[in-house]
Amino acid sequence: MKTLKLQPGAWLVVIALTLLVFGSMMGQGVNQSGGPGSTVTANAGTNLNTSLLALESGGNLATLAGTVSAAKVNVTGTLTAVTSITNALPAGTNLLGFTMLLPSGCSGSGSTLVVHNTVGVATGAGTSVSATTGCIVEGFVNNITNSAVTFRLADKTGTPIIWLGGNADFSIPANSNFGLAGNNGVNLSGVIMASGITAIAGTASALNLHLLTRE
Repeated sequence: MKTLKLQPGAWLVVIALTLLVFGSMMGQGVNQSGGPGSTVTANAGTNLNTSLLALESGGNLATLAGTVSAAKVNVTGTLTAVTSITNALPAGTNLLGFTMLLPSGCSGSGSTLVVHNTVGVATGAGTSVSATTGCIVEGFVNNITNSAVTFRLADKTGTPIIWLGGNADFSIPANSNFGLAGNNGVNLSGVIMASGITAIAGTASALNLHLLTRE
C-alpha cells in the first residue's frame, strides 16, 4: 500500500474545508423552523399603533382588546400651570352663585327672576305689582296692624282672574303673615299671572307684599 503524502500547504486547505462543512451543519441545526430552542418575536408596538389609528378613525375599544391585553402602555405629557385667568375672582371669599328649585309650572315662563316688594298695598283698585306675565316662585304677605285685613291677588287679563280672595276675600289675622308658595300658607307657587299682577288690600297701609316671579 502506498502512503499519500501531502505537501505542507495542502494540509491547510483540508483543515479549512473541514471547518466549513461542520460549520454549515451546525448553522442549519440552530435555524431550524419550529424545532426545540427556536425563538419567535413579534413587534407589539406596531400592532398597538395600528389599532390606535383604527380607533381614531372610527373604530371601537374592542379592537384594542387583543393588542393591549398583555402590553404596558405609557402615556407621557407636560402639565402646564395656568398663569392667568380672564375675569379672575378677587382674593378672599366670593359668592359664585346660587341654585334654586323652580316650580314645575314656571317652565313655560321667562328666564329672569324679578323681585317685587310692595309696601302698603292699596285699597280699591289696588296696587299694580307687575305689568308683565310672570310665574310666581315665592312670596309672602305681612299684616302689620292689630286687626284682620282682607287681601286679593289677581292677574291683569281682560277679565282678571282672582287667584286669592274673590267674593269672600281672604282674611289675614292681625300682626301675622302667610306664604304664597306653601310656607304654611297658600300654595301659588308655579301659577302664571297673565299680563301682570294686581294686589288689593281691605285696609290702607296695612299689608306689605313680597313676590319673586320668573318673567
